[in-house]
Amino acid sequence: MLGLLLLLGTAPAESASAAEAPACPTNDARQLGGHTFLLPILQQSALVTTNVGLREGIARYDVPDVPVGRLGTRDVLFTGVQQTLDLGIAFTDWLGVAGFARATVITGADTPSLLLRGASVDLLGQAGAVVRVWRNEPSGTQLSLRANVGLEHGRDVTVRSFVNGILNDPGLTFEDVLEGNLDEYIRVPTRETSVNGGAFLAQAFSRTFSLQASAFGEYAWRERDPFIAADGGRVTQESHAARVNFAAALAADFAPHGVPLALLGEYLFTTGEETEEGRPVRTLGASTVALGLYYSGRPHLQVGLGAATTLNAARRLGLGEQGEERESGKPTLSYGHLILRYIW
Repeated sequence: MLGLLLLLGTAPAESASAAEAPACPTNDARQLGGHTFLLPILQQSALVTTNVGLREGIARYDVPDVPVGRLGTRDVLFTGVQQTLDLGIAFTDWLGVAGFARATVITGADTPSLLLRGASVDLLGQAGAVVRVWRNEPSGTQLSLRANVGLEHGRDVTVRSFVNGILNDPGLTFEDVLEGNLDEYIRVPTRETSVNGGAFLAQAFSRTFSLQASAFGEYAWRERDPFIAADGGRVTQESHAARVNFAAALAADFAPHGVPLALLGEYLFTTGEETEEGRPVRTLGASTVALGLYYSGRPHLQVGLGAATTLNAARRLGLGEQGEERESGKPTLSYGHLILRYIW
């Protein structure tokens, strides 16, 4: 925090100089057509940069009308925290690598939510390459290709299964639970491997306004290992998902006019299919909107606050009165980020 204050302390002078100069020659990887680009949060960028960043986030996940058997439906609320470390290295002005490491903790926010859906802890890492295929300074246009591989390991905490295990055997004592295998119900290991790639565009319209857009696809393999008493141990449940994403981000940077602030509005549309063993294919379709406010007084620094909301997310499954699978209402995911990134 002290380092951030020191960086911002010299902002007025640098903001004034930015208003006088058409571009910053010491940071041309982020400059195009006289415009300094912001790195978005809903997509990667067409820019090839060396950067390091930290994102701190909090989230709220509302799932209405989750079926819970004879009790009808219940609204479920999750809250979570997330920490992400970003790193990018540009080997040349047209070739680089980038990746991130992320830790996420999600838990039910009240007793019904904790019992019905529990909690989860996930560690995710992703890394890949970026290649610039075209850059035109007079038109303010850059086009790049990216490809990435991701690995995720997590652990779900399923309190409902643990409680059901006790209720199904009322003769259990505390010692039986402590020394037995009922704790296996609680811990459900999960794993996911994914590959993704696509095309990314950066277009400067003026020193103030710009557009970033992308089209990229992703394929993911996911495994979940719940404890099934009837099978005498853990059973691997596999699922696959193919997703196609289209994203756009519009920026307005007022630093050239003497105001060191920038706005970045973003939109992401996701479609595709998800296949899980023993269940019909599920069609995916979700829209996410985001808005960020950033300090833009220093060309090497990107710091600000961002908020996003996902609409029409995938419905959650529950059990109807006869034990049949039924879907919940449409969930809503909202989250906020504090973003701090230094770009060379």
